[in-house]
Amino acid sequence: MVHPVASTAGQSRSASLLQRLSHWLSETINHAWGNPGEEAQHRPPAIGEQPFTGDPTGRRRR
Repeated sequence: MVHPVASTAGQSRSASLLQRLSHWLSETINHAWGNPGEEAQHRPPAIGEQPFTGDPTGRRRR
């Protein structure tokens, strides 16, 4: 059986705890916030009337 601290030979126990805490915190934040680029791919298309977003190319005549 491998001792849990044996994999961090040469490091103090508090450094290992800090690394594990840092890893856990980063995983938690990534899970909570998600990946905006990936979520945009799964967004359904807009339904109904949409506001005009283009620029008119010509002037209106009177």
